[in-house]
Amino acid sequence: MGTTTIWALRTWAKLTLLFLLVISGTWLYLGTGSGWFWVVVGGAVVAEYYVIRQLAREWSWEARATWWWSA
Repeated sequence: MGTTTIWALRTWAKLTLLFLLVISGTWLYLGTGSGWFWVVVGGAVVAEYYVIRQLAREWSWEARATWWWSA
């Protein structure tokens, strides 16, 4: 279970960093006055929410399969 938890946290951290890099690059290229910047920010927020939901789902499936009471 610890391995799955570490995997989920590492995956979340990597994807969050990727989203931040995309937002930062868009900010540097377009600035905050552009509507496209806010579209990218909104997309990153939605993607982050989706990633968190899916990683939590994967973690809970693994927990149900390998937790001490299921053995």
